[in-house]
Amino acid sequence: MKMKKWLAASMTALAVTAGSMAVSADSLTLSGGEVMDMGSSVSVYPGERSFFGSQLHDWLLEPDAAKTVEKALEGAAVFPKDKDYSKEFSEMAVSILRTGKVYQVRAAADDTYYQGMMVSLSVSDSDMLKLAMYGHTALSEKEKTKAAETAKDNSGKVPAAKAGASEKVPAAEDSMDKALSLLRGAVQVEDHSSWEDRKSDKGLSYRTGDARLVLNKNGFMIPLYVKGVITRGEGKTVYTVFAADQASGRYFQPLLDKALKEAKK
Repeated sequence: MKMKKWLAASMTALAVTAGSMAVSADSLTLSGGEVMDMGSSVSVYPGERSFFGSQLHDWLLEPDAAKTVEKALEGAAVFPKDKDYSKEFSEMAVSILRTGKVYQVRAAADDTYYQGMMVSLSVSDSDMLKLAMYGHTALSEKEKTKAAETAKDNSGKVPAAKAGASEKVPAAEDSMDKALSLLRGAVQVEDHSSWEDRKSDKGLSYRTGDARLVLNKNGFMIPLYVKGVITRGEGKTVYTVFAADQASGRYFQPLLDKALKEAKK
């Protein structure tokens, strides 16, 4: 088969596959049941049928998915040996991911193709407390190790901890700040808004904020636009993140704000 015919056949197959994945509806449902109408100019596709989303979706359906995460955590020594929460954390993380919603949104305008991914996860109040505890345990252990190494004298001895010293458990926000600090240097925040409390025309209360970031790894830079949405349900919090390249982000930002303003549950 000649190259031109091979390319033509390949492109035809791709077009048929893409067409079979299209979703006629222009709305999407978040993990908490909230519905956002993205408008007629935007196409919504189920993320689990995308290239990477399908692999994640299939993996989450495997019965030993949590075991895979557990082994990875143990190998990375995330938790101290005397407080190894790897098994509990892995089971909870996979459970949360299985309730998630993933979408790809696409649009074409002015001879330009725009696309982004939206991920929505529902976290129960009890799981939120566990996450804060796990995060504090993992981070505090690393801080202790770093402090001990810093405090070593020339003989290599490590000063003993002060008797009766107590450790204050930080709030969930403090743990998040510490986690983000680990990414310092790899993530550069170019611009960001403040979190805003809003209410849709249909009575849905939510918080939202966005930012323009640059991921920098060994000189390789990826400019990103990220928008976060937080809603509350009975005994749970729904976290939704939209991520795209910055050009797509500029296009979708007003459409997302409009969809949120008209969101319903």
